[in-house]
Amino acid sequence: MPRMVVPIFIALLFLTLQVSATYYVKEPGPLYEVKYSVLSNGTDALIHLEVLQWGVSCGMTDCWPEVFYGHEYLLFSDGGRLYLLNFTPAVGVPTEGIIYRRATFINGSWYVEMEYYLPDYSRADMVYRLNTRNFCVEQVNVSSWFWISQGKISNEINGWKIELQSWGPGEWSHANVSDLWIASSKSASSWSPGPAIVVNSSVFPVYFIIKKDELARNVTLVYLDTTGNNSLIQGFWFPNNVKIVNVTVCKTSKNTSTSTAVETNGTTYTTKTSPNTTKTQTNTKETKKGICGPAFLLFGALTSACVRRIRRWRSSESS
Repeated sequence: MPRMVVPIFIALLFLTLQVSATYYVKEPGPLYEVKYSVLSNGTDALIHLEVLQWGVSCGMTDCWPEVFYGHEYLLFSDGGRLYLLNFTPAVGVPTEGIIYRRATFINGSWYVEMEYYLPDYSRADMVYRLNTRNFCVEQVNVSSWFWISQGKISNEINGWKIELQSWGPGEWSHANVSDLWIASSKSASSWSPGPAIVVNSSVFPVYFIIKKDELARNVTLVYLDTTGNNSLIQGFWFPNNVKIVNVTVCKTSKNTSTSTAVETNGTTYTTKTSPNTTKTQTNTKETKKGICGPAFLLFGALTSACVRRIRRWRSSESS
């Protein structure tokens, strides 16, 4: 093999954003909590999904349940298919390091507030306008989410009524939350912070239901892998029909300046793009694993630690 082949291959590996049709996370644990919200505008919907792995931590005198690992995702449903949104191309950080604070639908557009850590370890809290037709975003020029008006939400998608798998406390952007606790054994269910389901099958689906007249459909978000060891849940994966899409920065024409009006609480803000700053990113390569490329793995490990701290704090606050 020529000497240059290996270095070139490694360079391409690090530069390529990996996309998969099936995304699997292997994280064995005795107790999982899965929370999701379906935020619909009546035609399509954003689904906020959190998958938390719980364990037991012990001190000198006592023990307590604690979130060991947390994963947060944002999906889009057009009423016929689910899309797992990968914001790495748009914001430049691994999807695993993004916290989706809230979202709303105003004047025909989705707006999403995201929090993440930049490569210099500074924290960013940004509001983006999400174009679900082209799967791209543009930053909104507002100082905080307070200035964004609360849009209307619906309990239907294209005439199909939304029903959650299990109702839970709290809400995400004024949408109801489904909160599921899944334990691998009765022992794990005994220390679960919430009422847990003890699994008795090899696969546990997490889904919501849509109904129209006498018809009903289950829309599966993730499967929990409960095979191989009755004391641990092995991990989780997304169904094959969930398509992972790369969300990029929306394109703008050269030598033009664009602005997008945002309905706000008493003030009109605009998003602006300066001339000659167009950036595009395209990729057609598919692999079997990974929602972000290897180039982000080191940074992802660092940001994940920060995000886990935030999520543990949020869990303790909510409990």
